[in-house]
Amino acid sequence: MNESNSIRLRNVKGIGTKRYSSILNKLAELGSSLDDLFQMPADEIAVTFKVPEQVAQAISTSEAVPPAEDEMSGFKILKRGTPGYPKRLEELLADKAPPVLHVWGNLDLLDRPAVGFCGSRHATAKGIEVTADTARQIVEQGWVVISGHARGVDTTAHRTALENGGSTIIVAPEGISRFKLRRELKQIAKPENILVISEFEPKVGWSVGRAMTRNKTIIGLSDAMILVEARLEGGTFEAGKAALRLKLPLYVAQYQTPGESAAGNEYFLKHGAHPLLKSSGTGKANIDHLRQTVAQRGKIAVSATSNDSSEQLLLPI
Repeated sequence: MNESNSIRLRNVKGIGTKRYSSILNKLAELGSSLDDLFQMPADEIAVTFKVPEQVAQAISTSEAVPPAEDEMSGFKILKRGTPGYPKRLEELLADKAPPVLHVWGNLDLLDRPAVGFCGSRHATAKGIEVTADTARQIVEQGWVVISGHARGVDTTAHRTALENGGSTIIVAPEGISRFKLRRELKQIAKPENILVISEFEPKVGWSVGRAMTRNKTIIGLSDAMILVEARLEGGTFEAGKAALRLKLPLYVAQYQTPGESAAGNEYFLKHGAHPLLKSSGTGKANIDHLRQTVAQRGKIAVSATSNDSSEQLLLPI
């Protein structure tokens, strides 16, 4: 699909996500392309695609979009129900899965086991340490780290994965044409080790609502979620509740002395989340149960335990 034509159509007043998806479906049914759409007269567009006359006129008279010059130029479009669309996302969210995804980077990462991360933008030093520790161990399994590119836990997870030779998926809370990699990721991110995903129109900016919406997409792309620190309200708290509601395995850091930024962790541990504890011998997070869970979901072979002895005492982090 021509990305410039996709942006051109989305920029038309009156074209929202549902109408955009409907037009693409009709074009596929007709064996036509967006190039063909923009060559049609307005009256034919209105009849063929069942859109109001003023919308048809706006499509017919819309101007071509020049090629993008930002770092996410050349992005691809994945439509729900077509080959290439993430299977995990479609299976978990069903008809609530985003109808369209804009993606840039290595699409093969969608086929690998993946663990999502969520946590406070203002995480404590302990929270950052736990994030880096668990992300590093996940990369050692050959799995992908997924998060939302916010400050704190998200960026630590992405950076740790890349610094340790792994791969990461960033689910953006804005349109892909507006997305910019954080400075600390730019030097280590390459097209082969990163995938950026946005479910929003390419040119829309960040908003609280979009950040909350993209959290469900992170959940849908993951085989399990790690919640590092959550307050008793806010985006991370809602993401944790969504993971439990969708029955995605949720692992929550259990702290010896949880601070204010982790006040919500106990809520999840009391409502079905698995505790993320540390091994007494290594002092590192013990991810053995997580490894088994992800392996079972992905139907992949994995040894019974990691380098940590199964006999070691597990303690709060």
